[in-house]
Amino acid sequence: MSEEHRAGVDRAGRARADVRQALLKSAFAHLYPGIAPGEWQPAAVMANLVLSVRPGSRSLTLVDRERVLDERHFQFRGLPSAGTQDDQRRSRLEDRRQRRAEAQ
Repeated sequence: MSEEHRAGVDRAGRARADVRQALLKSAFAHLYPGIAPGEWQPAAVMANLVLSVRPGSRSLTLVDRERVLDERHFQFRGLPSAGTQDDQRRSRLEDRRQRRAEAQ
């Protein structure tokens, strides 16, 4: 697999819609030394970069690791992660159960 393909960019230089990407906003670059602002990266790569510059990040639980990229500090494009989709499905299921309970 080529470097471009792994980075969420197709051979024509367009962002791949099937890869969730994140961009560090310039205003928050000082909080993440060593991470270039204004550059799109696959969200998983960006999360690993953030974890590498944060003190104590190695002890984060899996749940904490899923919320590494602060939505105030990063922009996103592409499909949400599978974990996000699972959360959305779970939420819809809970909503349906609540509506059924209220209707009874």
